[in-house]
Order: sequence, then structure tokens, then C-alpha cells
Amino acid sequence: MAEPLNLDGFRGLVDDKLCTIEASCNTGFEFLVLEEVKEILGCEGRCHRGRVIFDINTEDVPKTLKLRTVNNLWVLVGHTGKFSYPAESEDQLISLADYAESLPWDKALQVWKDVMKFKGTVIKEDKDTKVDDVPSFRCSCYRTGSNHKFKSSEAQISVGGRIHDIFGWNVKMKDYDLEVVMNCDIDQVYVTIALTNKALFNRTLSHLGFLCLKPTVCACLVRFAKIEPGDVVLDPMCGGGSIPLEGSQMNTGGYFIGGEISAGGAERSRKNQTDISTLHGLSKVPLMDAMQWDALHPCLRDNSVDVIISDLPFGKRSGSKADNRVLYPRTMNAMARLVRPSTGRAVLLTQDKTSMFKTFGKIQKYWKLNRYFGINIGGLHGLIFLFNRTQQNFES
Repeated sequence: MAEPLNLDGFRGLVDDKLCTIEASCNTGFEFLVLEEVKEILGCEGRCHRGRVIFDINTEDVPKTLKLRTVNNLWVLVGHTGKFSYPAESEDQLISLADYAESLPWDKALQVWKDVMKFKGTVIKEDKDTKVDDVPSFRCSCYRTGSNHKFKSSEAQISVGGRIHDIFGWNVKMKDYDLEVVMNCDIDQVYVTIALTNKALFNRTLSHLGFLCLKPTVCACLVRFAKIEPGDVVLDPMCGGGSIPLEGSQMNTGGYFIGGEISAGGAERSRKNQTDISTLHGLSKVPLMDAMQWDALHPCLRDNSVDVIISDLPFGKRSGSKADNRVLYPRTMNAMARLVRPSTGRAVLLTQDKTSMFKTFGKIQKYWKLNRYFGINIGGLHGLIFLFNRTQQNFES
């Protein structure tokens, strides 16, 4: 069951100059999102499972789209932690629609209009307003708990119908302008407006391969690695170049290199690198490069890399867990030659934790485990490992 929102201390729902934002992320990365919100927006937030809540000045809300570690954003319209559900299904649906109607919508709608740069009329004030001037919308409902006698689809119809009656918006299930989201818990109900009709992880890659890591996950890995200006960052198994591409967009001051054994993967990396300049109107080429190579025989000089960041094969759709028990230690020892002793580090993502734990004894001469933590990635329980390079020079 989802953890209820704790809005103690937040004033976005009562202060006209503030609004409360809900940002979603992969479970496990909440502390990194909180860190980015503080760094980029200067806002204090609070972690919940898979999401972060924070207050921000209404005029600064468009800046939230610059966050690299979040998947989606919503602005809160209203929240109650003491919602009383009637006994019957029909009465429950009516009570939810009544609650949505009672909320103060003006501030949240103005924020949505500013973020989306919508030029039409948000509130249809008279019958002469053209249909094309008002936004199209859909209503979504997410439920947790066992005290609901209605389906999510029924709540969407009831609440969405009431919203249509109030504002006169056009109903559209796909390619809509605005999405209203109602979240129902055992006692908690809150309503939000989506600020991202498409998830933010769709903004980096234009050429997708068989297995692509979401750019928002890549951003979390880069942020966790604490890249310093001048660092050379390497992904020895970059696939389509997700990690180098995303890292090059984060203003870390580092230079990112991607290597991939597959000719197709290396080609996609180069195409993504070229396309991202056009997609975002960049005046300069991203600080990255990609090449085709074998990670076990890397073609870089000794002690030339500061940080390794990589998404290792899980052994499910690519390779096998038996392969990983050989691949992981061989890759780590090959990377030990490239990474600077004492100061070098490696951030690695894998779901095959058994193979990684068995690798420790084979790489401890060159690598020391600093910490690890779990994340949810596509429904799989993944682990992020942070290794520090020991003082031992590499011996061929």
C-alpha cells in the first residue's frame, strides 16, 4: 500500500504565492531527487516511497522541468487525510465528485497553463467560447486500500464528468492537453494536475535499442557518483549511450566516454549524440564520445579514467547469470587498469546481486566496496554498488 502523503509544514495549498509539487522517481532514488531539488530549485522537500514532495514559488514552477532525476511532475490542487467514504458505491462516487468540485482550482490551473504554455482559455466562462480554445482533458484515478466499493474507471467517469460540467473542457483519452489525477487511499484523497503529459525520461534518446536504461535512472547514477569538473567518466558497456548522453547534459564538468562491443550499439550512441544537439538546440556538441570495443580489453591508457558508471547485464534478457559470474570479475579487473588508484570509483547497477557478491573476493585487490542500496527498476529489484579504487597499482 502506498504511503500517505505527509504535508506537515508545507504551505502550498494555503499560500497563494506557493504551490506544492509531487515528483515521482524510481523507488530507492528518492534521496538523490531530494538532493537535486535542493541544488537546482533551492527548495526543501520530503521523501515518500517513489516520490518527493516540495513547495516552490508559483512563478518558479517551470524550472521543475529542468530536473533530470524525476519521471513525472504534478501540482497539488487539494488534499485531505480524513476522507469519510459513504457505505454505498454510488454514494462514494458522488462524494468524490463533490470533493473535487469543492477544491480551489484557480492557482493550480494557472500554474499548469504557465508550464504548458497553453494559449487558450482554461475556464469556459460563456457559451460563445470556441471549443478549440479550451483544453482537452482526461481524468485518472489511482486507488489503494480495501474500503472502496467502486472501480478506478468508475471514479474517473464520476469525477471527470463533474469536472467537465464545471469547466466545459473537452474529453480526450489520448493526446490530451491536461490530466487530472485523483489518488484515493483508506482515509486520504488528493487531487493533482499533471505537469508532464509525457514522462521526462523520453527527452534524451532518439534511437532505442534492445535494452535501454531510462535517462532518469542514468541521471541518478551520475549524481550518485559525485562527478567533479575535469573527471573522465567511462561506461564500458554503454549500449545506446544512455549514461554518457545524460551525464553530458547535467553540467558536471566531466567528460563522458561510452564503449560498446556491439557495432549496432556504438552506431546508436553516435546517432543519439548527434540528434541530441538538434533536439535541444545545443550550441555545442555534448562533452562525450562513443566507440566500439571489448570491455575486457579496453583501449585506453593506464590510470586515465576517474569514474566508472555502468549498467551491467542482468542475466535475463541479455546473457545469463552463469555468464555474469565470469563477466563481472573480469570486467572489474580490466577496469582497474584504467581507473586512477586511491581516488577512482565505480557506480554499478545490476539485478544479479548473487553474481556481484561472489565477485567481491576476486576483485578486492583493486576495489573496495563503499556501500550499496536497492532500487526498483522495471519491477525488478536492482542494486546500486559504489566501489572505491584501492591504492594498489594494476599488475598485468
